Amino acid sequence: MQTLVQKVLFAVVFFYVGFVSADQAEESTFETTTVVWLRPPEANMAIDGVTIASGPMLENMKHLASHLPEFRHKFEAYPVKRALSLVKKGSSNNNVYCFFGASLNEERKQWGYFSTPTSINLPILVLGKKAVIDSAQATNSGGINGLFPLISIQKLLEANFKTVLYEGVTNAYGKTVKQYQTLENVIVLNGLGKALGLHTIALLKTGRIDFGYVGHSELNTLSSSELAQFTTFQAEELSFNTRGTKRLFCSLTPLGGKVVAALDRALTSILSSEESANTLRDINFEAEGYSPMFKTSFESRWSVFQKLVSRGELSRHSVYFNVVEENVE
Repeated sequence: MQTLVQKVLFAVVFFYVGFVSADQAEESTFETTTVVWLRPPEANMAIDGVTIASGPMLENMKHLASHLPEFRHKFEAYPVKRALSLVKKGSSNNNVYCFFGASLNEERKQWGYFSTPTSINLPILVLGKKAVIDSAQATNSGGINGLFPLISIQKLLEANFKTVLYEGVTNAYGKTVKQYQTLENVIVLNGLGKALGLHTIALLKTGRIDFGYVGHSELNTLSSSELAQFTTFQAEELSFNTRGTKRLFCSLTPLGGKVVAALDRALTSILSSEESANTLRDINFEAEGYSPMFKTSFESRWSVFQKLVSRGELSRHSVYFNVVEENVE
């Protein structure tokens, strides 16, 4: 009888230990499978060491991450070149670096996975000296809600007005500028450790450049008197197409592929529900630092984007799509 009891107790203990061990193993796997979301330093972002501590862009990333509960998530800030280097070479079997908002280009596809865009853009705004406007033959067709003049980047550069590009930074503005770049009209700087929009404003104030791309969040840091020193205008070449933005760009590893696929599925689910789609829309709007005056324009473009993604009609490699209907790093 004693032997039977001992056997039963042994079986119970063995089962319990095995159950706990399996549970601990599962927990351990979860804890060590980490997605490190990367962003460059920017306005309205608080950073503690390399950890992003607060800011609207952090809330944007956290919201998307909350739909990927199978992974542990960290959020860190590095200059663009360093962040891309981590994506290219820094990941391991249980740790993957992913740049949130990296611009899509063919070269990067060779060493990373791009998700479907998680947001869309409004036309790019450019800050310039008032003399730039006088010499640029601004059109009268209006800009976003008719608030800003349309000016051709090509015309500015061909007139030898000067702008700035940053090494290792690829975006729609840079791609347009490079088509007309000369030694006289573009300065190229190392953006290491800088909030690039704020640095561009500093270059305008000191007169090193005549115009430059400044994000809405950075524009909002300027006082009325500071804004009065410049003119805000809309880049003609970048005003009539909607771009898919805020892709997650992950290392070309099995884990990177899993993260991107999981985000694509989550995004389709989010945008299939009007309530959750509107929540993500509003989070994106705030993260970009858009003024309330742009709300109607953003919502109109978002509506088309939502339809496309929820119906599976927007490729993760689509850059532009038609904002009129059916079908914006």
